[in-house]
Amino acid sequence: MATMAGRAGRRLSDERRFFAGMAIAMAVLTFVGFAPSYYLAGLFAAPRLSLLVHVHGAVFTAWMLLYVVQTGLVSAGRADIHRLVGPAAAVLAILMVPLGVTTAIVLKQTAAAAHLPPSGPPLIFPLGAIFTFAILTAAAVVMRKRAAWHKRLMLLGTLALLTTPLARVTRFTHLPVMPPIGGMVLTDILLLALVAYDLRTLGRLHEATKWGGAFFLVTQVARIVLNLTPAWQAFTKGLIG
Repeated sequence: MATMAGRAGRRLSDERRFFAGMAIAMAVLTFVGFAPSYYLAGLFAAPRLSLLVHVHGAVFTAWMLLYVVQTGLVSAGRADIHRLVGPAAAVLAILMVPLGVTTAIVLKQTAAAAHLPPSGPPLIFPLGAIFTFAILTAAAVVMRKRAAWHKRLMLLGTLALLTTPLARVTRFTHLPVMPPIGGMVLTDILLLALVAYDLRTLGRLHEATKWGGAFFLVTQVARIVLNLTPAWQAFTKGLIG
C-alpha cells in the first residue's frame, strides 16, 4: 500500500515538473523569437511598432506569463489559487482571438496600402495559429474538471501560438526551410515531448494528446494546403487590398 502511494506521489511530482517545465520552455522560446523585433527592439534597431502591435504584444505576453504562473501554481500544490485565476485566464483567451485576427489582417493591409513588398508569413499561418489556439483552449476550459485532459489541451493550445515566434527563429538562424513551415516543425518537436512523456509515464498516449495532437497537426497541413488554393489567395487579396 505504501509502495503504491509512493509511486503515485512520484508520478504526480514528475507530472507537475513536466508541465511547468514545458510552460517555461515555451515562454523562453517566445521571448527568443520576438526579442529582435519586440522585446529587445531597441538593441536591434527594429522598426517602430504601431499601437495595435504593442497592445497585441502585451496581451499575448500576458497569456504566456499567466500560463507559466498557472502551471507553477499547480506544481506548487496551489490548485485552489489556480482555479481562482482560471476565469481571468479564460477572459484573456477570449480577447486574444479577435485581437490576433485583427492584428494579422491590419499588418498586411498597412503594408499593401504603403505598396511595400509582402513581409512575414502568408495570412493563413497566423490566422491558423489563432484558430488552433481558440479551439484547443476552449476544449481545455470545457474539460477543466478533468485535470489530465485540461493540462494537455491547454499546453497544446498555447503551443499553437509558438508557430509565429519559432518561424522567426527559423528565419534568423537561417534554417533551410521556409519560416512558417519551420515554425510549425519546431512546435511539432515540442509536441513530441508531450508524446514521449505520455509513453514514458502511461505506456500509451493519453486521449487528450491523441485527439488534441491530431487536431494540432491537421490544422498545420490545412494551412499549407489552403494557402495554395486560388480561392484562398483571391480571398486574401480582397481582404488586404
